[in-house]
Formats: sequence, C-alpha cells, structure tokens
Amino acid sequence: MVQSSSFTEKAKQAIVVHFSSTKYVRSDAQLEREKWLIPGVVPFTRWVLMPAAVLIQLCVGSLYAFSGYYLSIETAILGPNGGIDRSQASITFYLAVAVFGSTAAILGPWMERNGPFRGTLLGAILFFAGNLLAALGVYVKQFWIVWLGYGVIGGMGLGIGYISPVSPLQKWFPEMRGIAAGLAVCGFGGGSIIAPYTQLALIGAKYAKDPTQGNLGVPLTFVILGSCYFVVMVVCGLALRMPPPGYEVKGINIETIKGAENTANNANVNVVAGGSSSSAVAVIEVAVEGDEKDKEEKDKLNQGTEVAIVVEEPTTGNAANLFSMSLLESIGSREFGLMYAMLFCAQITGLLIISKIQTICANQLKTSADMAATYNSALGVMNLLGRLILPTISDFVGRKPLFLISIVVQAICLGVMPVAIHARSLPGFLAIAFIIAMFYGSGFGIIPAFLADQFSSKNVGATHGVILTAWSLAGVAGGLTFNAILASETSAVRARAGTDTAILDDGLLHIYDNNLIWVLVIVCIGFVITSLIPVSLRERRLPHKAGEVYRTTFRGRITRVFNSSADVKATSTFLGFKVVRYTEAEENAEWEEYVAHRILSSGKKTEVDEVVAEKKFVANGEENTALVK
Repeated sequence: MVQSSSFTEKAKQAIVVHFSSTKYVRSDAQLEREKWLIPGVVPFTRWVLMPAAVLIQLCVGSLYAFSGYYLSIETAILGPNGGIDRSQASITFYLAVAVFGSTAAILGPWMERNGPFRGTLLGAILFFAGNLLAALGVYVKQFWIVWLGYGVIGGMGLGIGYISPVSPLQKWFPEMRGIAAGLAVCGFGGGSIIAPYTQLALIGAKYAKDPTQGNLGVPLTFVILGSCYFVVMVVCGLALRMPPPGYEVKGINIETIKGAENTANNANVNVVAGGSSSSAVAVIEVAVEGDEKDKEEKDKLNQGTEVAIVVEEPTTGNAANLFSMSLLESIGSREFGLMYAMLFCAQITGLLIISKIQTICANQLKTSADMAATYNSALGVMNLLGRLILPTISDFVGRKPLFLISIVVQAICLGVMPVAIHARSLPGFLAIAFIIAMFYGSGFGIIPAFLADQFSSKNVGATHGVILTAWSLAGVAGGLTFNAILASETSAVRARAGTDTAILDDGLLHIYDNNLIWVLVIVCIGFVITSLIPVSLRERRLPHKAGEVYRTTFRGRITRVFNSSADVKATSTFLGFKVVRYTEAEENAEWEEYVAHRILSSGKKTEVDEVVAEKKFVANGEENTALVK
C-alpha cells in the first residue's frame, strides 16, 4: 500500500510538472541556425511558415476523406454486399478522432518544450506507421489491426502533427491571430478535397460493389498515400520554428492576453499604487526625464505622503505581461471549461455529417460513387473556406460573436436537413451540408486565436491540444451514439421492408431523423454556454466581490449580479437578485486599483528599451516597490 501510494504521488507530480512548463530552451548556436531557411543561402522569414503549415495540414486532413475507405474496406474484409455501409470501417474514423484529441492534449506541452519540427517529425512517423498497419489489416482481413493501425497509432500521429504548425504561427503573427490560425489549419479542411480522388483512383471506382473491378486495391493504396504524406510532412516540418526570445509585434508578445496590450500602450494609464479609492492620494507624474519631478517625489516620500504613480509613457513590458497565465492556470480556469463545452457543441454537427456525406449521397440520394467523392471534395472546399474566411473576419468582429452565429446557423440547418433528405433533394441537402462544413471549419480556424486571446500564445500549443479532446469526445461519444442509432434504425427498416424494395428505399430516407434531433438539442445547449464565456479583460480579471454570483459586459460596461443579502447599492433587481451596472468612472477606478495591486504583487521587472528606474514609496504606512518608466 505504501509503494502504491508513493507511485500515485510520483505520477501526480509528474503530470503537474508536465503541464506546468511550456518553456522552450535553445542554445545560441540553434538560434543562429534558425535565422536561415537554407544555411548561408536563404534567410528565414515568418511568411514561409504559412505554406509549410498548409501542406502539413493537407496530409493530416486526409482523415476527413476516410469515409471514402468505408465501403471498400468492408468489401475487402467482409465481401461485397451491394455497397451498403455496415458501420465497421467507420469505427476506425471515430477511434482516430478520439486518439487525435487525447494525443494533442498529452503531447501539447512536450511539443512546446521541444519545438514544432520534432512534433511534426513524430507525427509523420506515427501516421506513416498507422497507414502501414491499416494496409496489413485489410490484407489479412482483420478489422482490429485496421482499428489499431489507422485508428490508434495513426490517430496519435494526426494529433501531434495537427498542433505542431498551429503554435508557431500564433507566436510569429500575434497581431493577426485569426488569419494565422485560419492559414495554419485550412489545409486540414482541404485534406478531403484531394484525398477522395487519389483514394478512388488507386482503389478503383467500382471496387466497393465488385472487388474484381478494382485497380490497386485497398492495402496498396494505404502504403502509397502513407508514404507520400510522410515525405511532405517531414520536408515542410523543417521550416517550422518558434520565434526568438523577446520577439514581439505592435507591443504584443507570447505572454500577452488580449486587451493587455491596450494597458501597456495607452499613454494615459493610471496605475494607482496603494491606498483605497476613498483615500486622499497625492499624484506624482513620473517620466524618464525630469529631475524636478524626481526631486518632488523624494520630498513627498520624505514627508510620508501616500503616493500614486501615473505612468505617462508607453511601455511594452510589465503592463503587457501583467495578466499572463501559466498553463495550469489556463486549463483550470472557468472560461476554459466553458470554451471546452462550446467547442464540443459547435463541432459535433459537422463532425458527424462529414463522416457520412458519401454514404448519404450514395444510399439515400442515389448518386454514383464518383459523384459522391466529388461532393465530398466540394465539402472539403467549404471546410477550407470556413477555416480561412471566418477566422480572418474574427480579427475584426471578435471570436465569440462568430461562434454564436455558427451555432445558430447549424441549428437551422439541422432542422431543415431531414426535409431535404425525405424529398431526395440533392441540391437542398448539399447546400445544407456545405453550410455546416463551412462553419465546422471556422470553429477549428477560430479556436486557436480565441485561446491565444484568452490565455496568450505562450500556452496556445498546449491549451489547443487539451481543447481538441472536446472534438475527440464529440467524435467518440457522438459518433458511437450516432452509429448505434443508425444501425438500429437501419435494422428496423430492413425487418419491416422484408423483400419489398419500395418500402426499403422509403424507410432508408428516415434512418437519420432521430440522430439529427439529439444533435440539434446539443447545439442549442452550446448557444447558452457560448453566451456565458467572458472575453473582456476587465470582466475576466477584476476580483469578485462579496455576494457576487454573476457578471457580464453590457454595452461596454461591467454589470454584476449579487445575491439578495449582498451589501451593495443595486441599479435594479431581477428575480430577487441585485443588479449593479457600473459607470465608466467607477469601473476605471476599480480597474486602476486592481492593476496597481497586480504590479506591486507580481514582482516582475519591466523590460523596456530605455532605462527602468526602481522607485520606492510609502503607501498606507508600508514601504512598497513599484517599477515605473
């Protein structure tokens, strides 16, 4: 028992250590090498990261085209059955999604500490091995080897390979996080544009219904495409690297949480050090130059007067990094939990629909295998466009509003989709599927930027990895539930129809109805959750007051809700709760006092271009130290 307890404690300690640090240590020689793309010939520029990331994600995004393998794998292992989905091969996809997210979560901190190239290299090796094992599984007609190979080992490679290009782009492009995130992941959505055609061409268009009319078959297709993915990922991975220490753009560095740069760059930031809002405070303006001001300050200090420091000069150091969070603080915060639930609800629709697009087109809407593959590729185009366009827009309108719009649109699409399927309306179904795919892609494009806004780009690789487990959970729980209900509905229709093909065809039009209902409920819950996510820096960081139960930002001002026993002067009441909406002056005064407290308690030294003077002053009878420029 003692040994077991000791092992448990060591395991806990190891987990805490793993998730506590994302610091990437490099030697001077490595930093010098990273200044060159090709040593001594081509200098490195941050813009080369974008095409490299897109190509890596095109390989990883072939996961979305795995539905093109379903019928062919089942035919190769179980024999032909007329091309009807038996829900065996699709388990591989959901396993890959599950392992994808958990691997990204576990290895995210490791990738941050070891760099994106090592992450991409590991991902390429694992994904290649997964493709080879899948080929073996099909060849020996064993589903479990396919599940283990592509689903588990390949899924691990996909997970670490996916996050490796995302993190460096967020760090190199802090001033355009939405665009950088969109470009970093757009290739993943584009994976289903190219892969369906290559899979179909290599396997053979008629293989699923008649394996004698195939081309190279399924095993060799896995080997060929797996080899191509490996080469592209490794070569492009050579271009990936993290910014050098001290790198920043427009006052934003890897520590900066959205909104903090305004605190740093605002020339009129009032940092009130010491004293309460009701105290009489003598104000001294401190600048880099001005011996007279320094003399005046010393006179005040000698007299024991309470002093407030008004920083009149812009700074890129202490104020910008004042609100930085550790990785553990980030993933343990309330807003991260809400964002996790939001991503689950926002992505489950697209995840389930994309995995079934070719099957629905072939079985319910009676299209050919070639056309079904074409529609799957078109779906990939919309997925890609969603990852590019909407994250770019989010740089101007915000991340949260676009997630809310996405959820509303998806809810409408879920309500209309059964009507389109029942009517066998191919244009109607495709229009709905394309809209869902576009907003599904936008979720993946926006979430890295949203995480960088909330928790800084320093933590984005690890927080992105952890939050992707929400997508994995949607794939596993949602996918298995979806498949179980679909299999039950299909069996019931077949039993009811018997040998009557007319009844069978009509019944198959309704087998998705119950699934679409429960998915719609989850999406509606997601709207409520997303509405609760705080995004304003002040809303997130101002300390909670006694009796406070909820807060939000309404028309640019903080509004708090208190319980009925709270000792506050209510602006209004609602259901027995006291509602207080603060004026601009009240909110600013509280914020300035909070910022001053943060500066005094942080112990951080400001890194600025000019000399930083350390000033001591007496506040409330106690000596404190403040750093001012």
